[in-house]
Amino acid sequence: MIKDAAPSVAVGTALPTMPRTAETIEQQLQYVAAHPGVAQRHALRARLVLAAGQDSLRAVAAAHGTTRNTVRKWVRRVAAEGLEGLLDAPRSGRPVLYPDDAVLDLVSLATSKRPGPYALWTHRALRDAMWNLNWGVTCSWVSTTLNALGLRVHRVRGWIHRRPDPDFDARVAAVQRAIAGARFGARPVLSLDEKTSDPVRTPVRADSRAGDGSLRREFDYVRKGTVSWYGVQDCASGAVEMVRARSRMDSAAFIEVLEHLQEVHGSDFVLIMDNGSAHTSRATTAWLAEHPGIEVLLTPKHASWVNPIESVFGIVTRQVLKHGWFVTAEDCDQAVQDWVEERNRTHRPVSFTWQLAA
Repeated sequence: MIKDAAPSVAVGTALPTMPRTAETIEQQLQYVAAHPGVAQRHALRARLVLAAGQDSLRAVAAAHGTTRNTVRKWVRRVAAEGLEGLLDAPRSGRPVLYPDDAVLDLVSLATSKRPGPYALWTHRALRDAMWNLNWGVTCSWVSTTLNALGLRVHRVRGWIHRRPDPDFDARVAAVQRAIAGARFGARPVLSLDEKTSDPVRTPVRADSRAGDGSLRREFDYVRKGTVSWYGVQDCASGAVEMVRARSRMDSAAFIEVLEHLQEVHGSDFVLIMDNGSAHTSRATTAWLAEHPGIEVLLTPKHASWVNPIESVFGIVTRQVLKHGWFVTAEDCDQAVQDWVEERNRTHRPVSFTWQLAA
């Protein structure tokens, strides 16, 4: 029979807090057995102890797919320790090979600059450095310790410190308002940028398929020049145009693109673009001054992602250019034009939102 015991207060993090109504050990076991947030092993042990108070150990073991010794073990543990008897006893485990001081020295080395001609730490180099500190560690220990701490000494994560731009919020807000207005029939809004010098590479051997269906491509390739485009997206409809550049992307070529846009969209529209040299040169500025109907919205510094056409460039790179097979620059351009035609069949208005700083 199960004897009443004082209610358990500190039952450990693995068991739920007992309600006030669970005054006896049997009521507490019933609560643990039925609680949805309890680990299955603890709920099963509670059910074994409850069933043992109503039936023989053999019958309980057969009903729950376990052994009599297991049922006897948890009955005795609960009788001696109360509800905490359901928890696993501490295990000794493998003894610690190196003290905390060794771990601290390893972390100090791994987060410091690598001495010598090499730019980055390796596990072998860290092991040798630890030996110089009289810690006879192994590469395996170094690897296991760093993995447990989430340190990846062989990786480099790049970042860029955005220069202070006092007009950041104002510029982003202007782009957001223009795109939202275009969707509701206001002035046309065009997103413009260049995709420069995309290499045309022809593999030396034909592609094949691996047994799992993945594409196999020879690493060797032949260069067939580069291709550049001017990308334009109508923010009201989402339609995209990729115009191949036939010359250097300087001010003269950019002005030709502006004249093309004027022929297609008229002389009254909003143009979103970044702060590229061809966009802000004297020649471009003078041309725009002669066409006051074209309103230019420049994206903030180091924030070209504000320009919607950048997302289009990323998509065409993933879907067409990155894994495409092209023999000539014309072949590459034709693939991009086919992609544009296919995309424009299902184009949608551009949606751009950004939470401005308070």
